[in-house]
Amino acid sequence: MNATKLDTLAVIVKVMVASLILSIVIKYLAPFAEIPPTTLNVLFAVLSPTVILAIVLLLNQHD
Repeated sequence: MNATKLDTLAVIVKVMVASLILSIVIKYLAPFAEIPPTTLNVLFAVLSPTVILAIVLLLNQHD
């Protein structure tokens, strides 16, 4: 395997490990967080992934 394939594989493994850790944290620690179901909290939960992705893509575009 060449270096490009190894770099791609390393990124995929890192994303999978980060996803695993995040899912474990959500499963076991989220029940302790008592977040009230207000409109602002719902909007934040729904829109934050889109905003974060847009920021990341804009920062990558400038590189």
